[in-house]
Amino acid sequence: MKIKSYKKIKGNEYELILDNDVKVRLYDDLIIKHELLLKKEITKDRLTKIVVANDNLHAYYLALKFLGKKMRSTMEIKNYLQKKEFDQKIIEETINKLIKENYLNNQKFMESYINDQFNLTYNGPEKIKQNLIKLGINEDQIVINKDFSEKIKTLISKKIKLNHKLSTNALKQNITTYLIGLGYRKEDFIDELDNIKSNDKSLIKKDYEKIMKKYQNKYDSFQLKMKVKEKLYQKGYTPDLINEWIEENL
Repeated sequence: MKIKSYKKIKGNEYELILDNDVKVRLYDDLIIKHELLLKKEITKDRLTKIVVANDNLHAYYLALKFLGKKMRSTMEIKNYLQKKEFDQKIIEETINKLIKENYLNNQKFMESYINDQFNLTYNGPEKIKQNLIKLGINEDQIVINKDFSEKIKTLISKKIKLNHKLSTNALKQNITTYLIGLGYRKEDFIDELDNIKSNDKSLIKKDYEKIMKKYQNKYDSFQLKMKVKEKLYQKGYTPDLINEWIEENL
């Protein structure tokens, strides 16, 4: 086969036009390496090998561009190249090359990810750990040596301000659900939780009045008392406080 002409496409890619009007896209690295500017003749087998080498180079350049945006895990690069429909062998060779050249390093990626999560988010250690596992980091390799105590205090303080109308128990449950959802373990914040106290006697008066207004004309005295107890208990008041309040007011 003869090479009729070259056409620059973009960046460092060129299109080779053969005498049978077949068009082949190649990087200039390979054009120079194989002296295709000088040798106008090329066999089918040789062209096939060059095209395979070009696919490898294309995967490598795409991976570098993807890595240029931010650090990535090995799994992220693998998934990215799979979406680009590269052959598995090419993906493995590309990843090995990137690791060898230190563009890919799961340990450094993990450390960077933990620092970013700690400094830029309110995510707790368990959520960070699970995110890293999803990104292909082995659980046994994950070590998070960060002090989350100040973050926990800040989060609890915000939740108290937003939910100041909740009873002590309801507020604690609300905060517990919220912090566990963010990836904190209960033992991480149990001491802070124990220090939380709402003005339950003031709050129960308002809730009691709302409940009475809603149900006092729907039940007889005994059923009304049971309904009021049920609703106050659902709001997180202790049985002792509920009984005390009902005895004094109902």
